Formats: sequence, structure tokens, C-alpha cells
Amino acid sequence: MNKYILSLVIFVFLLLTPYTAQATEDTHQPSFKQEFDWLKLTSDEWLKGDIVSMYDEVLEFESDNLDLQIIDWEDVLELRSKGKLSIRLVDGTIAEGQLVISDGKLILVNNGIGKNFALSELLSIASSSEKERDLWSGYLNLGANFRRGNTIQFDYTVGAGVQRRSSSSRFKVDYTANYSKFEDQETNVQSVTANSTRLTSTYDWFFSQKIFLRAMDFEYFSDEFLNVDYRLSYGIGVGYHLIDSSRTSWDVNAGPSYQKTLFNNVSEGESNSETSPGLVLGTDFSYEISNEIDYEASYQVTFVNEASGEYLHHFETGLEIELSSGFDLDLTLYIDRTETPHPDEHDNIPEQNDYRFVVSLGYDF
Repeated sequence: MNKYILSLVIFVFLLLTPYTAQATEDTHQPSFKQEFDWLKLTSDEWLKGDIVSMYDEVLEFESDNLDLQIIDWEDVLELRSKGKLSIRLVDGTIAEGQLVISDGKLILVNNGIGKNFALSELLSIASSSEKERDLWSGYLNLGANFRRGNTIQFDYTVGAGVQRRSSSSRFKVDYTANYSKFEDQETNVQSVTANSTRLTSTYDWFFSQKIFLRAMDFEYFSDEFLNVDYRLSYGIGVGYHLIDSSRTSWDVNAGPSYQKTLFNNVSEGESNSETSPGLVLGTDFSYEISNEIDYEASYQVTFVNEASGEYLHHFETGLEIELSSGFDLDLTLYIDRTETPHPDEHDNIPEQNDYRFVVSLGYDF
């Protein structure tokens, strides 16, 4: 009798073994195909795709099925790259290799040889120089208002920018344009009521985890109704990360500058251009309210001589609401103030303050 019972137990065990093995295999980590980067979250979910970058405790990962994902670094459990990446440590060390982060360890592999680094010392991750195109990202925003009937008016605001981020530096270019035209129904006379553009460009070199050198700070500005044909500013500076966490970033920067301004109209006998040394103070703040909503604020003041405007303030703040597939809804308030506007040829002094609230649709690429 015992023989029959033993035989039955062995038979059942052999019968169930394939299913047990299959269940074990299903819960194991995936087979890593070399054409993908792999990301494992603390929720034990795996994503395949491409590592874009990691900076400010935030990982950008282009998922194979879910498009670009912005992930808090604290939610990353494992990370494996298909090819070489560049990392930067807090002491300034830059190294390249195939990246493996697992069990709280960071390993870079070159020619089959792995080198260990302290994960706590990791400052940033970027594509290696072999994949230059992956270092770049950009955005495009468009807001417009069309009115017909009792009032005929056309308003638009365009914003665009690109950024190149490596493990040791950051290059940014941002452009905004604001235009508004009104047509009188009785006279059919068209009048431009707003016409301004602003182009800024900065180059930052990450000196350490907290300090960065602003090696270039350039701005082009034009505003017909501020009597500014164009204003060029060149500067350098130094910056400091006050807060640098997974959800909050707050930077401050300061440095000397040089400014040249050409005015549209001036009184007879006056020069239509002014130059001035300056001092720039700025701050940038961002906070992740939720996975879909970000709050951002930026303020800059430039101190120049009285003929050039004396104190030039520029403030931007607003919400970026993620919609889907790279599209965002942007709600932005712009405030500009010139302490001493330059009068025109009729001694008319422009208003000191300009306010704009813009609702626009944005696309990130």
C-alpha cells in the first residue's frame, strides 16, 4: 500500500514541476535584449526603451510603449543600459561605459571589465558623445486669440527652446514672441498694440553638486512700445543649488554683465543708443505638484545706468499640465518692469510695467 502512495506522490510531483518552473520563470527578471535600455521601478515594474538623462534627482526615460517618462530617482530600483553612457560624480569625475545599477551598486562596464562607483556620489547621467542627438531636447508653445464681429483682433504668443544636457554641462536657448493687432470697425484702420521678442541663451558648467559656473549669459530683447529697437546683454556668473530634490529645485545666480540698447525714437539731439555695465541677479524655482502638474517660477533683475533703464525686472511663473504624448497645457504669467523707461521723440514716457497672461498648447520633443 505504501508503494502505491509513494508512486502517486512522485507522479503528482512530476506532473506539477513544469508549471512550478513556469511560474518561477514568470516572476523572474526579463531577458535583457541588447537593443533596449531597461528600468525597474521600486514597484517591481520593468520598462524597456532608452535612457535620456538623469539630473536633479530626476530620470528621463523614453519608454518603448509609454513615450517619455519623467521618474523620480528615488523610484528607480535597477537601471541597465544597452550601450555607453556618461556619468558625472559629485567630485567632478566623468566616466563612460555600459551602466548597470542594481542592489544599490553602480557599475560601468568597458570591454567586459566592470568598475564600481559609489551610487551615493552620482550627480548626473547623460548619453555618451557617441550619441550626440540624445543630448538634445526641446519644446514649442503656441497661444493665439482670434476675434471677429464687433471687434476684430488677433493676438499670438510663441515660445520655443532647445537644451543640450551632458553629465558636466547644460546649454539652453529660449525664445518668446508676443504680437497683437486691432482693427477699428468704423475706420478699418489696423493698429498694432503689442510687439515684443526675447531670446535668451545660457551655458552652465557643473562645478560640483551645488555650484555651477554660468560661462555665458546672453539676451536679445525688443519691444516696440517700450521704445526699444533692440537690447543686447552679455554676462557671466556663478550659481548655487539651494534645493535639489526629486520634486523641488531652486537655483540662484549672480554675475556681471554688459548691455547695449538701441532706441526706436529719441528727442532731437539725443543719442539713440546707450551702453552700460550691469549686475544680474536671478533665481529659478520648480516644484512637481503631481505627476501631471509642474509649477515653475523664474525672476531676474539687472542693474544698469539710468539712461539704459536703471532696474530691469523680468518675472515668469505658471503651471505646466501634462496632457498626453508629449503635449502640455501651459498657463503662464509674464511681468516686465523698467524702472526708468526711455522717452520717445515727443517726450512720451512708456509705462513701467507690462503684464501678460498666456494660455498655450505646448509640445516637448
